[in-house]
Amino acid sequence: MVRWKLKEILEKEGITAYKLWKAAGSNPHTVYRWAYRPPKALDLEVAEAIVRALRALTGKPYGLCDLIEIDAGEE
Repeated sequence: MVRWKLKEILEKEGITAYKLWKAAGSNPHTVYRWAYRPPKALDLEVAEAIVRALRALTGKPYGLCDLIEIDAGEE
């Protein structure tokens, strides 16, 4: 099972979806959707923009692996 963790990151860092969207410069609907619901397919351009925005907003070395978690127990 894949778990989408963007909402958790935003809450932990005190970042709103609006602030993330402004920093990412991506489609606002996509950023809001990704902030509150897991995407069915991963658009790498959007994922890159979100990761770069998280890095810029927090100063932390976020990566794509921080956005998703794969439960190794279910195969």
